[in-house]
Amino acid sequence: MASPTAVASTADSDGTGTATFAALACATTWTLALPAATAWMQHRTPPPYAIACAGLSAFGPLLAALAVAGPRRQLGQVFGRWRTHPAWILLALAGAPLVHTIATALYVAIGGRPTQWFYPPNTAETVAALVVFSLGEEFGWRGFAHPRLVSRFGAVGGCLILGAIWGVWHLAYSVPPETGSVDLFGFGMIMVQLPLYAILVGWVFERANRSMAVAIAFHAGGHLDNFQRAPRTDLRLQILHLLVLAALAAVAARALSRRAIRS
Repeated sequence: MASPTAVASTADSDGTGTATFAALACATTWTLALPAATAWMQHRTPPPYAIACAGLSAFGPLLAALAVAGPRRQLGQVFGRWRTHPAWILLALAGAPLVHTIATALYVAIGGRPTQWFYPPNTAETVAALVVFSLGEEFGWRGFAHPRLVSRFGAVGGCLILGAIWGVWHLAYSVPPETGSVDLFGFGMIMVQLPLYAILVGWVFERANRSMAVAIAFHAGGHLDNFQRAPRTDLRLQILHLLVLAALAAVAARALSRRAIRS
Protein backbone atom coordinates (compact mmCIF):
# COMPACT_ATOMS: atom_id res chain seq x y z
CA MET A 1 0.00 0.00 0.00
CA ALA A 2 1.32 3.44 -0.94
CA SER A 3 2.19 5.85 1.86
CA PRO A 4 0.02 8.95 2.42
CA THR A 5 2.91 11.13 1.25
CA ALA A 6 3.24 9.19 -1.99
CA VAL A 7 -0.50 9.36 -2.60
CA ALA A 8 -0.52 13.10 -2.01
CA SER A 9 2.43 13.59 -4.35
CA THR A 10 0.73 11.60 -7.09
CA ALA A 11 -2.59 13.37 -6.55
CA ASP A 12 -0.98 16.77 -6.94
CA SER A 13 1.55 15.88 -9.64
CA ASP A 14 -0.17 18.22 -12.07
CA GLY A 15 0.60 21.15 -9.79
CA THR A 16 -3.01 22.32 -9.65
CA GLY A 17 -4.54 20.52 -6.69
CA THR A 18 -3.12 22.65 -3.92
CA ALA A 19 -3.28 25.87 -5.91
CA THR A 20 -6.92 25.22 -6.77
CA PHE A 21 -7.65 24.44 -3.13
CA ALA A 22 -6.01 27.68 -1.95
CA ALA A 23 -7.88 29.77 -4.52
CA LEU A 24 -11.22 28.17 -3.64
CA ALA A 25 -10.62 28.50 0.09
CA CYS A 26 -9.87 32.21 -0.20
CA ALA A 27 -12.63 32.93 -2.71
CA THR A 28 -15.27 31.11 -0.65
CA THR A 29 -14.31 32.73 2.63
CA TRP A 30 -13.85 36.23 1.21
CA THR A 31 -17.20 36.08 -0.61
CA LEU A 32 -19.07 34.98 2.50
CA ALA A 33 -17.30 37.49 4.78
CA LEU A 34 -17.70 40.45 2.40
CA PRO A 35 -21.27 41.55 3.33
CA ALA A 36 -20.43 41.93 7.02
CA ALA A 37 -17.07 43.60 6.31
CA THR A 38 -18.74 46.04 3.91
CA ALA A 39 -21.35 46.98 6.51
CA TRP A 40 -18.66 47.59 9.13
CA MET A 41 -16.65 49.74 6.74
CA GLN A 42 -19.79 51.81 6.16
CA HIS A 43 -20.34 51.95 9.94
CA ARG A 44 -23.63 50.09 9.64
CA THR A 45 -24.94 47.13 11.61
CA PRO A 46 -24.70 44.09 9.32
CA PRO A 47 -28.05 42.51 8.44
CA PRO A 48 -28.76 39.03 9.84
CA TYR A 49 -27.87 37.29 6.58
CA ALA A 50 -24.43 38.96 6.60
CA ILE A 51 -23.72 37.72 10.12
CA ALA A 52 -24.80 34.21 9.10
CA CYS A 53 -22.56 34.33 6.04
CA ALA A 54 -19.64 35.55 8.16
CA GLY A 55 -20.07 32.52 10.39
CA LEU A 56 -20.17 30.19 7.42
CA SER A 57 -17.04 31.81 5.98
CA ALA A 58 -14.94 29.83 8.46
CA PHE A 59 -15.73 26.70 6.48
CA GLY A 60 -14.05 27.97 3.31
CA PRO A 61 -10.98 25.69 3.67
CA LEU A 62 -13.14 22.64 4.39
CA LEU A 63 -15.45 23.31 1.46
CA ALA A 64 -12.48 23.90 -0.84
CA ALA A 65 -10.85 20.65 0.28
CA LEU A 66 -14.07 18.73 -0.35
CA ALA A 67 -14.46 20.34 -3.78
CA VAL A 68 -10.94 19.37 -4.87
CA ALA A 69 -10.63 16.00 -3.14
CA GLY A 70 -14.16 14.77 -3.86
CA PRO A 71 -13.83 14.31 -7.63
CA ARG A 72 -10.46 12.60 -7.03
CA ARG A 73 -12.01 10.21 -4.52
CA GLN A 74 -9.65 11.41 -1.78
CA LEU A 75 -12.15 12.49 0.86
CA GLY A 76 -10.67 9.97 3.29
CA GLN A 77 -7.40 11.90 3.14
CA VAL A 78 -9.14 15.17 4.02
CA PHE A 79 -10.51 13.78 7.26
CA GLY A 80 -7.29 11.87 7.87
CA ARG A 81 -6.22 9.85 10.87
CA TRP A 82 -7.47 10.48 14.38
CA ARG A 83 -5.89 7.99 16.76
CA THR A 84 -2.81 9.17 18.64
CA HIS A 85 -1.49 9.31 22.19
CA PRO A 86 -3.54 11.74 24.32
CA ALA A 87 -0.31 13.48 25.36
CA TRP A 88 0.09 14.87 21.83
CA ILE A 89 -3.44 16.29 21.92
CA LEU A 90 -2.75 17.98 25.26
CA LEU A 91 0.56 19.36 24.00
CA ALA A 92 -1.14 20.73 20.89
CA LEU A 93 -3.91 22.33 22.96
CA ALA A 94 -1.29 24.05 25.11
CA GLY A 95 0.86 25.16 22.14
CA ALA A 96 -0.42 28.69 21.49
CA PRO A 97 -1.11 29.49 25.18
CA LEU A 98 2.47 28.41 25.98
CA VAL A 99 3.88 30.89 23.45
CA HIS A 100 1.72 33.64 24.94
CA THR A 101 2.64 32.76 28.53
CA ILE A 102 6.39 32.76 27.88
CA ALA A 103 6.15 36.10 26.07
CA THR A 104 4.09 37.64 28.86
CA ALA A 105 6.50 36.34 31.52
CA LEU A 106 9.41 37.96 29.68
CA TYR A 107 7.37 41.14 29.37
CA VAL A 108 6.87 41.21 33.15
CA ALA A 109 10.58 40.46 33.67
CA ILE A 110 11.54 43.67 31.82
CA GLY A 111 9.08 45.74 33.82
CA GLY A 112 5.93 45.44 31.76
CA ARG A 113 2.47 45.29 33.26
CA PRO A 114 0.17 43.14 31.13
CA THR A 115 -3.52 43.93 31.17
CA GLN A 116 -4.12 40.21 31.67
CA TRP A 117 -2.15 37.01 31.23
CA PHE A 118 -4.75 35.01 29.34
CA TYR A 119 -7.47 35.88 26.86
CA PRO A 120 -10.03 33.04 27.03
CA PRO A 121 -13.36 33.14 25.17
CA ASN A 122 -15.58 35.58 27.03
CA THR A 123 -18.64 35.86 24.78
CA ALA A 124 -20.93 33.46 22.97
CA GLU A 125 -19.34 34.57 19.68
CA THR A 126 -15.79 33.74 20.80
CA VAL A 127 -16.89 30.37 22.15
CA ALA A 128 -18.57 29.61 18.82
CA ALA A 129 -15.45 30.77 16.95
CA LEU A 130 -13.33 28.27 18.89
CA VAL A 131 -15.41 25.41 17.51
CA VAL A 132 -16.31 26.74 14.09
CA PHE A 133 -12.88 27.95 12.99
CA SER A 134 -11.04 24.91 14.35
CA LEU A 135 -13.26 22.53 12.42
CA GLY A 136 -13.81 24.76 9.40
CA GLU A 137 -10.11 25.38 8.80
CA GLU A 138 -8.07 22.38 9.87
CA PHE A 139 -9.53 19.76 7.54
CA GLY A 140 -8.41 22.05 4.73
CA TRP A 141 -5.06 23.28 6.04
CA ARG A 142 -3.73 20.15 7.69
CA GLY A 143 -6.03 17.46 6.29
CA PHE A 144 -5.70 18.40 2.63
CA ALA A 145 -2.92 20.94 2.03
CA HIS A 146 -0.22 19.98 4.53
CA PRO A 147 0.60 16.50 3.13
CA ARG A 148 0.71 17.78 -0.43
CA LEU A 149 2.86 20.84 0.27
CA VAL A 150 5.26 18.88 2.48
CA SER A 151 5.57 16.24 -0.22
CA ARG A 152 6.47 18.81 -2.88
CA PHE A 153 8.46 21.40 -0.91
CA GLY A 154 9.82 19.55 2.10
CA ALA A 155 8.69 19.61 5.72
CA VAL A 156 9.80 23.15 6.57
CA GLY A 157 9.19 24.72 3.15
CA GLY A 158 5.76 23.14 2.89
CA CYS A 159 4.77 24.45 6.33
CA LEU A 160 5.99 27.96 5.49
CA ILE A 161 4.04 28.03 2.22
CA LEU A 162 0.93 26.73 3.97
CA GLY A 163 1.35 29.40 6.64
CA ALA A 164 1.54 32.11 3.98
CA ILE A 165 -1.67 30.84 2.36
CA TRP A 166 -3.25 30.64 5.80
CA GLY A 167 -2.28 34.27 6.42
CA VAL A 168 -3.62 35.58 3.10
CA TRP A 169 -6.88 33.73 3.78
CA HIS A 170 -7.29 35.90 6.91
CA LEU A 171 -7.55 39.03 4.77
CA ALA A 172 -11.32 38.55 4.94
CA TYR A 173 -11.17 39.25 8.68
CA SER A 174 -8.93 42.31 8.57
CA VAL A 175 -11.84 44.73 9.06
CA PRO A 176 -12.79 44.64 12.76
CA PRO A 177 -16.31 45.84 13.60
CA GLU A 178 -14.95 48.16 16.30
CA THR A 179 -13.11 50.41 13.84
CA GLY A 180 -14.67 49.71 10.44
CA SER A 181 -11.32 50.12 8.72
CA VAL A 182 -8.67 47.71 7.50
CA ASP A 183 -6.36 46.67 10.35
CA LEU A 184 -3.04 46.77 8.51
CA PHE A 185 -1.00 46.17 11.66
CA GLY A 186 -3.04 43.13 12.63
CA PHE A 187 -2.95 41.66 9.13
CA GLY A 188 0.78 42.27 8.88
CA MET A 189 1.37 40.48 12.17
CA ILE A 190 -0.76 37.57 10.99
CA MET A 191 1.28 37.28 7.80
CA VAL A 192 4.45 37.01 9.90
CA GLN A 193 3.07 34.82 12.68
CA LEU A 194 1.07 32.20 10.82
CA PRO A 195 3.98 30.74 8.81
CA LEU A 196 5.80 30.34 12.14
CA TYR A 197 2.76 28.81 13.77
CA ALA A 198 2.37 26.52 10.76
CA ILE A 199 5.81 25.08 11.58
CA LEU A 200 4.79 24.47 15.20
CA VAL A 201 1.52 22.84 14.15
CA GLY A 202 3.36 20.87 11.47
CA TRP A 203 5.88 19.50 13.97
CA VAL A 204 3.33 18.21 16.49
CA PHE A 205 1.07 17.07 13.62
CA GLU A 206 3.86 14.95 12.15
CA ARG A 207 4.96 13.59 15.54
CA ALA A 208 1.37 12.56 16.26
CA ASN A 209 1.16 10.55 13.02
CA ARG A 210 -0.82 13.32 11.32
CA SER A 211 -3.75 13.00 13.68
CA MET A 212 -6.52 15.48 12.89
CA ALA A 213 -7.36 15.53 16.59
CA VAL A 214 -3.97 17.15 17.19
CA ALA A 215 -4.40 19.72 14.42
CA ILE A 216 -7.84 20.72 15.68
CA ALA A 217 -6.58 20.85 19.28
CA PHE A 218 -3.73 23.22 18.35
CA HIS A 219 -6.12 25.52 16.53
CA ALA A 220 -8.58 25.42 19.43
CA GLY A 221 -5.75 26.35 21.80
CA GLY A 222 -5.24 29.55 19.86
CA HIS A 223 -8.85 30.50 20.65
CA LEU A 224 -8.68 29.35 24.26
CA ASP A 225 -6.00 32.00 24.75
CA ASN A 226 -6.40 34.47 21.89
CA PHE A 227 -3.38 36.77 21.92
CA GLN A 228 -4.91 38.83 19.10
CA ARG A 229 -7.10 40.42 21.77
CA ALA A 230 -4.10 41.71 23.72
CA PRO A 231 -3.82 45.52 23.66
CA ARG A 232 -1.26 47.01 21.28
CA THR A 233 -0.42 50.00 23.43
CA ASP A 234 2.98 48.51 24.30
CA LEU A 235 4.85 47.16 21.31
CA ARG A 236 7.30 45.39 23.64
CA LEU A 237 4.77 42.66 24.36
CA GLN A 238 4.00 42.20 20.65
CA ILE A 239 7.70 42.00 19.81
CA LEU A 240 8.41 39.52 22.61
CA HIS A 241 5.53 37.34 21.45
CA LEU A 242 6.96 37.31 17.92
CA LEU A 243 10.49 36.54 19.16
CA VAL A 244 9.32 33.65 21.35
CA LEU A 245 7.25 32.28 18.48
CA ALA A 246 10.21 32.56 16.09
CA ALA A 247 12.54 30.81 18.55
CA LEU A 248 10.15 27.90 19.10
CA ALA A 249 9.47 27.67 15.37
CA ALA A 250 13.21 27.46 14.70
CA VAL A 251 13.52 24.54 17.12
CA ALA A 252 10.51 22.85 15.51
CA ALA A 253 11.91 23.44 12.01
CA ARG A 254 15.19 21.81 13.00
CA ALA A 255 13.31 18.82 14.41
CA LEU A 256 11.22 18.56 11.25
CA SER A 257 14.34 18.64 9.07
CA ARG A 258 16.02 15.92 11.11
CA ARG A 259 12.88 13.80 11.00
CA ALA A 260 12.75 14.16 7.21
CA ILE A 261 16.40 13.10 6.89
CA ARG A 262 15.86 10.01 9.05
CA SER A 263 12.82 8.98 7.05
